[in-house]
Amino acid sequence: MMGEQAVFFRKAETYRVMIDTDGTGHIRIIKRMNFRMVLALFKELYLEIHKGSGRSPHIIIHVSQSLYDEMSENLKEFLLFCSACLDGTFELSIVE
Repeated sequence: MMGEQAVFFRKAETYRVMIDTDGTGHIRIIKRMNFRMVLALFKELYLEIHKGSGRSPHIIIHVSQSLYDEMSENLKEFLLFCSACLDGTFELSIVE
């Protein structure tokens, strides 16, 4: 995922955010972070994809198994909400 050429890219100690050349958005959560920050990153990425291509955003949130165990309920419910209320495709990917 992160080895691809990125159209949009930002990184911090706790996350990486990018839009790949296909227009798919990726949020890689590296360390535990405040859920409010996840929401802010998601919003920014969603709007960036939507304005850049004008098409339905496709966003994948990548998280390790250990972080998934801590954050899973909030992330799953949030992605279900997004799928029901927003135009786009949203996925959760567990990274080994």
